[in-house]
Amino acid sequence: MNSKADNKWTKEKRVLKKLQMHFSFQQDIMRRIRYEAADASIMPSDIIRRIIGLPYRKVQRPRIGLSFNKELLAQLAEKYGLEVTDETEIQRRIIDEVNQYYQPKG
Repeated sequence: MNSKADNKWTKEKRVLKKLQMHFSFQQDIMRRIRYEAADASIMPSDIIRRIIGLPYRKVQRPRIGLSFNKELLAQLAEKYGLEVTDETEIQRRIIDEVNQYYQPKG
């Protein structure tokens, strides 16, 4: 194996050794955490890390991920008048629609 593959495997083994915990807070606390995270351009989990004194990193490229099954992708393609295989254009149309939604009304 080459050194690049060995390095990737070493990183993956380290990730596998991490313990993930899930927390439930009251709804108003969860909302405040999400808002504070958005204002600080960090993830909500990083707000918790900051509160308890652990290191965190600022999000380099904030983005939102959505998952679509074949039926939903077909529905979006039909809505935008596109082929279901034109995922790049479907993505662009979604971005345009969301941007339009948040434009000032007037």
